[in-house]
Amino acid sequence: MAERAAPRPAPPPSASASTTSSPPDAVDDQALLARARRGDGEAMGLLYDRRARDVERFLAGLRLGLPAAELQDAVQETFLRLLGRLDVVDPDRPVRPFLLGIARHVALDLQRRRASGPATGDAAPDERAPSDEGPIGQADAREERALVHEALGALEPEDRLLLVLRHVNGLTMQELSDAIDRSVPTARARLRAAAARFARELARRGIPPREEVLS
Repeated sequence: MAERAAPRPAPPPSASASTTSSPPDAVDDQALLARARRGDGEAMGLLYDRRARDVERFLAGLRLGLPAAELQDAVQETFLRLLGRLDVVDPDRPVRPFLLGIARHVALDLQRRRASGPATGDAAPDERAPSDEGPIGQADAREERALVHEALGALEPEDRLLLVLRHVNGLTMQELSDAIDRSVPTARARLRAAAARFARELARRGIPPREEVLS
């Protein structure tokens, strides 16, 4: 059997990179995964290039305070775990939810490790669109963002993971259920419970939750 190559490191994000571009077609992802199962290291590298940004957005959205180098390490760890699980990926299901499900476990492992030791390094900078607000408006927006992040950080790790998968990565309910390996009704119930707890944390900080977060 041909030796499987590890995915190549991701290039540093460019200033022109967009977080709103349409995701690649799932059929193409599955074709690459099929090639990777046959030992095609180039296919795994191409899949990394296509989906590393999704994993990075998910991990960054968890507000773990990871330095940029550790964030990239976590992205690569996600793909290395995928490489070791190629034989169990369902060829009839989209690849992205399965991949983000692996990233979820990587994130939980990171949180456990960081909880048992001192925090190190500086957090990766937030990626935000430039604002046309004046200095006072920008200061108010920064303060609200800080309170939202504080409320998110007050949640249990699994609640944060669910909310980020749904509202940062934009997974459908079916994709969310695939990512956490639970039925759609169970995924929906867990998401609603997480959203309710998040709403309470926001209310404690004087911030009304947006309706889409509660859906």
